[in-house]
Amino acid sequence: MTKAEIRQTVADFGIAAKNALKAGFDGVQIQANYLYLIAQFLNSGTNLRTDEYGGSIENRARLLFEIVETVLKYVEPGQVGIKIGPMHLTGPFVANADTLPGMEYVIKRLNDYSLAHLLMMGATSDFSGTPLEGLAGDGMFDHFRRVYNGHFIANVDMTQERANRLIAAGTVDSVAFARPYIANSDLAERFLTSAPLSEINWPTVYASGPKGYIDYPTLLTTLSDS
Repeated sequence: MTKAEIRQTVADFGIAAKNALKAGFDGVQIQANYLYLIAQFLNSGTNLRTDEYGGSIENRARLLFEIVETVLKYVEPGQVGIKIGPMHLTGPFVANADTLPGMEYVIKRLNDYSLAHLLMMGATSDFSGTPLEGLAGDGMFDHFRRVYNGHFIANVDMTQERANRLIAAGTVDSVAFARPYIANSDLAERFLTSAPLSEINWPTVYASGPKGYIDYPTLLTTLSDS
């Protein structure tokens, strides 16, 4: 990316946030995880720039913080969250010696913005034998709870039991469920009543059309059928 393209991209994030609130959303969440643009800048394995956006973690994080500050020109901090977490994936995204200290730097700096939340992604792959080995299981949340001072949300492979345990221990403030909601639009009611969960029909995920999108049974229809 040229510097002009970076400036335009940063501005686009601000415009998108402004438009989201105009459209009626309660807030916005900045996606800084997975293989997307911000993560590519943060990762020393993919960011090979030699200007002020590359090299040190301070430089590699510059894009992220420019985006955060631009979004905050349009949206109050209490309506802005960020989704992030150190990863160990294939190719250039394999965890390296910079992965953990870089993420610690980023998340510590995020404390300065009083954001609505930080949604921390847990391990999405096997951390065994990698620089992230100590973050396996609940280790990710235990570690970064000591780094982040704001509202801390855990995600990835969450069950009702695990969520209750993490919240009761004070390790996290909230838990986000993603995949279970695909097949259970009434997930909260199912948890409250200890009802069984519907299984995801994986061949329909990311497909077009209503199948696998609006045709899962609700708890009410399930009880009525029985």
